Amino acid sequence: MALRVATKALTRNIRRSGGGVLKLSHNHVRQLKTFTLPDLPYDYHELEPAFSAEIMELHHQKHHQTYITNFSRALEQLDRSMSKADSPTVVKLQSAIKFNGGGHVNHSIFWKNLAPVTTGGSEPPVGALGKAIHTQFGSLEQLIDKINLEGAALQSSGWVWLALDKEKELKQGPICNSILLIVKLSLY
Repeated sequence: MALRVATKALTRNIRRSGGGVLKLSHNHVRQLKTFTLPDLPYDYHELEPAFSAEIMELHHQKHHQTYITNFSRALEQLDRSMSKADSPTVVKLQSAIKFNGGGHVNHSIFWKNLAPVTTGGSEPPVGALGKAIHTQFGSLEQLIDKINLEGAALQSSGWVWLALDKEKELKQGPICNSILLIVKLSLY
């Protein structure tokens, strides 16, 4: 989203410049939001034994926070680069914004898809989701096997997702940093 806002501002300002010398107004870029580490709806220890409190704390406070820190840094660099009309740097920053912004969004969604056992976590999906998994993948176990196989082949910050496509059918597969989510499994 931040890149979209910045790109729209950049495009407007390029058009206003008449196509000659690139003139940018950097006050449009500062409309970008500041991002912070979200609070979790449960304590770190509440996901044991599936995730240890130590792993949860490390993954939340260090790993996720790193995405936010790098995303914010890239947005600040974007702000400075646009104020200087440094279009090569603006272009170079797109991958850092996408990667780190996507990592932040992915983790924010991931945390919301976890639940302590006391509130129904670790229970297999039922209802429409359970039926769709059985119909499209054979069984939950077969889906888990497929996810584990694909996940083992991922490097770095890949995710294996279970998502709804435009036709409202379940799709599963690896991606890098963004899609409409139903359930997501992080590999770390």
